[in-house]
Amino acid sequence: MSVLRHRTALAAFLLSIVELASFTACRSPKTRVARQVESLRNEWQMNLNTQAHLPVRVLDWPTALAQLRSDNLKLRRARTDVTNSQEAVRQVFRDLTPTLNLRSGVSKNIKDISNLEFNDITFSADSIFSLPGLVSFGARIYATRLFQLRAETAYLLTEREQVIELYKLFLAALDAQDQARHLTNQLETARAFQQVDPLSGQIMLTEVQVQETSRSQELETLQQRASELLGRREARWSFTTNGLPEFRYDQNPLPLDDTNRVAQLQLRLLGIELEAAHAVLTGIKLRYWPELHIYVTSPPIYQRFGGRERWWDSGEVRANADLFWFIDTRGVISRQVRQTKRQQVLDRERFRQESLALMDRLLFTQNLIRTAYEQLQRIEGQLTIMQAVPPAQNYDALVRYASDYRLLVDQHRRLRRELAELNALFWFVDEQAWKGVSSMPPLASVAH
Repeated sequence: MSVLRHRTALAAFLLSIVELASFTACRSPKTRVARQVESLRNEWQMNLNTQAHLPVRVLDWPTALAQLRSDNLKLRRARTDVTNSQEAVRQVFRDLTPTLNLRSGVSKNIKDISNLEFNDITFSADSIFSLPGLVSFGARIYATRLFQLRAETAYLLTEREQVIELYKLFLAALDAQDQARHLTNQLETARAFQQVDPLSGQIMLTEVQVQETSRSQELETLQQRASELLGRREARWSFTTNGLPEFRYDQNPLPLDDTNRVAQLQLRLLGIELEAAHAVLTGIKLRYWPELHIYVTSPPIYQRFGGRERWWDSGEVRANADLFWFIDTRGVISRQVRQTKRQQVLDRERFRQESLALMDRLLFTQNLIRTAYEQLQRIEGQLTIMQAVPPAQNYDALVRYASDYRLLVDQHRRLRRELAELNALFWFVDEQAWKGVSSMPPLASVAH
């Protein structure tokens, strides 16, 4: 009776496998893709309606910074790299754990398939334990830890980059608010022109309308940048300057010769790259040395074959040692060493050139930023006077006023954008300014 039950269960199992294979083979990829497309169409319609009626959400600097760290895709990708590097370090030691393999099968002549019995099933449980070569094991540990250090440093640099982009976004939003006030002033000037010269006033009014259209496009671009940085598209973002950091590197110049404060993160990444290059060259040279491998083999923990069972026997456990020494008679290793050295000479020169370029930018910026601040203050004073004192109500005065005002507004916007770039460069390399702002996330917080 038990044999009959085993045969029935086995036949049902094999039949289910055949049916599953037939079902999968008969399904057309076009049918499955069509279902996916239909689902995407429904999702498109729902999302389109949602995006057309987004609520307005006001963000200050601390809230936006927290959301950036939580949902920014570049930071999430960098955190994933950190997590992967940490797992790679642990995996070097987990590879020392014995493996356990389970294997099962059926072997029967086709003509006797109807007489399939439980004893025709084979089953085996095997375990393998090996000790890697001492040289290769140490190299793997060193390489994975170096990779982890690089991933953590790259995360901090990515975080700085994204935080500075958010800072520029806030300044761009502030600039858009100022531009709205300037357009209101120009609109009033255009209406005043209409009273003196209707045609000129209408031309100026049309120009203001064109500028307003351009401003609307800039606002939409601003919204897209904000959604990309914040990692969300659930609202129309409005920004306030509460908590926004202020930098006056014109009054407090950055001490560029203080390597304890300037460009520490960049120097650390450069040091990692140089050490990685040294490790690659050392790894190639280690191939000259003999490698010792130790293996421990044993019989299956449990095996069933032809109705007979077999259990693990400690007397059959064997230890094997293998000493391998590659003699470089063809000069393969020496050629790799020479080629690697040539490439590393070029890489070192590239690193040196990039460092010198950064130094040149910092030196130039330090000389430029004070002048830019002085020009900005002068233009702001002139704008304040022009807004406080209305022009004379005659054609020549209105034309001169409109031209001067537009020129000052354009210069003001250009200088503010330039100062944002100059401050961002100093902020990026100023280690003191990032205290309390930049930090590595704990491993448990990287999953989404």
